[in-house]
Amino acid sequence: MAVAALAVFATAARADSYLGHTERPLAADRASVAPAATYLDDAAQGLSLSQSWVDAEVSAKPNLDEVLRADPTGTIAVAVLPASAELEAGPIDFAQKLRPRTSWPTVVVALGGQLSADSADLSSDQVVGIANESERVSGDLQTNLTEAVRGIGEALAASEADQTASAGGDLADSVGNFIGGVVKFVIGVAVLLLFLIGLAVFLAVRAYRRRHPAPNLKVSKATPGDVADHLDRLRDLHGRYLGLREPAPALAPAKAMAQSVAKLIADTSELFRRLDAKGGGEQLAVAQVEYRDQLAKVADVLGDGYYLDILVNPGLWENPAERARAVVDAVAAFSEQIIDNIKQVNASQDLRFQVSLDALARAKRDQSAGLYDAPDERSQP
Repeated sequence: MAVAALAVFATAARADSYLGHTERPLAADRASVAPAATYLDDAAQGLSLSQSWVDAEVSAKPNLDEVLRADPTGTIAVAVLPASAELEAGPIDFAQKLRPRTSWPTVVVALGGQLSADSADLSSDQVVGIANESERVSGDLQTNLTEAVRGIGEALAASEADQTASAGGDLADSVGNFIGGVVKFVIGVAVLLLFLIGLAVFLAVRAYRRRHPAPNLKVSKATPGDVADHLDRLRDLHGRYLGLREPAPALAPAKAMAQSVAKLIADTSELFRRLDAKGGGEQLAVAQVEYRDQLAKVADVLGDGYYLDILVNPGLWENPAERARAVVDAVAAFSEQIIDNIKQVNASQDLRFQVSLDALARAKRDQSAGLYDAPDERSQP
């Protein structure tokens, strides 16, 4: 009794709204008062959430899932309302007002037992005619809705097939004229793309070079020949470290060592350029002997026989991480000594050589030897 009373109350409220009243009780709380929603509002809200919707006042609810299976296009929505919804609009008018308020291109509406429809893809006369014919199939609403959805769906599919065939015919008629234009367009696009690709590559290379300037690996003409020979060996090793591609764990230390070697080459060349500018003499002769021997050891240690092999094949060495760290530290210490020697040349001081690489060279020959001796002060005689 209470449920029936509420349904009657809701119908009266919707009727009041249609007749000009502005407020009706909410379905969730009939005791409160709020602006009334119409049947059209409820249907539009329902179809915004689902492809099918049945008003709560409809007592015998059809199985709309079964109804929608008759649609071969999957684009038809269905709304079922009580006969009292005709107080707002007749079936045809209701469908024409409802469909634009949803995202569905075609909507079938049942007001009581009366069917109507509206579609963005078919004429109003066609869909309304199919709905009216389906309305007379039987006295069962679900059966009639199924026939309406099937008939409109088949009409939509046929219309789409006709449009496709028509489009194909139009395309065939225009192919002859189109091909010439396409060929010219493709050639123009290809030329433009090649230009843009070339420009992009140029800009990318220039930007990369600005961010990663190439190291100066040129050797000063003032560098003695035997020293320059070892710098050439280091320049070759620089390229090998930069070109290393595997194993992955070796890539970062290899790149770091390439940078260290590039700095060592540039600083050594600069040292001898400044010594030559100062007049050479005994200082140049001492530096030549020292750097010839030390650079030979560095090039030997960084080659295939030691550090490079440790990076590539660490599993073949005892304590590979410790050995690699000793090489990195020794090269760094030697590089700092070069800078110190340049400062001493600038200050017209005697050159001091504080880094010994003898232990590093022994470690390469004997795996049991100490890896790196502490710096010792070795002054020029």
